[in-house]
Amino acid sequence: MRKLLGIGALVAVMGVAHADSADVIDLFSIKADPMIPVAAVHATFAVEPGQAVRLAVYDSEEAFLEQAREKHEALVDARGLALLPLEALEPGEYAFAAYLDENGDGKLNRGKIIGRPKEPVAFSNGATAKLRKPRFDEAKVHVEPGSVVVITLDD
Repeated sequence: MRKLLGIGALVAVMGVAHADSADVIDLFSIKADPMIPVAAVHATFAVEPGQAVRLAVYDSEEAFLEQAREKHEALVDARGLALLPLEALEPGEYAFAAYLDENGDGKLNRGKIIGRPKEPVAFSNGATAKLRKPRFDEAKVHVEPGSVVVITLDD
C-alpha cells in the first residue's frame, strides 16, 4: 500500500497484501522533526540492512522520470525501512520514484533488450509500471510540512 500520510496519522500499515498479519510501523517514533516532510521507503521482502535506497523527486509531468528536482539516498535498516528527509521541499504536488540498489553500483540496472528494471522499483501514490511507464498524475502526491510519503518496494 502506498499512500501519503499527514502529520495527523498515527500509524502506517504496510505490506497488507503480502502477509496475513500486517507489519505496523509507528511513523512518529522514527521521525526526527515533525515539520520536515519524509519519504519512508519500505520493502515487503527480506532486505540486507545497509543496502541503499535511492529516491528521485519530480515536480512536473514534463520532468517526470527524465529530470529529477532532487535526489536522495538512505540505507535500509533491519526493518527493511529507509527514511529520507525532504527538508528542502516546499509544499506542493510531487511524484516520487524509488529503487533498491541491490548491487551498490549507484544506478538502476536494466535489462538489455527492453530496458526493464532488474532491481526493485516503486512509485508514490501506488502508481505502477505495467506495460508503460506511470504518468506524473498517477504518482503525484501533495506534500506539506510533516507529511510522510510511504513508498512500498515489492520484489
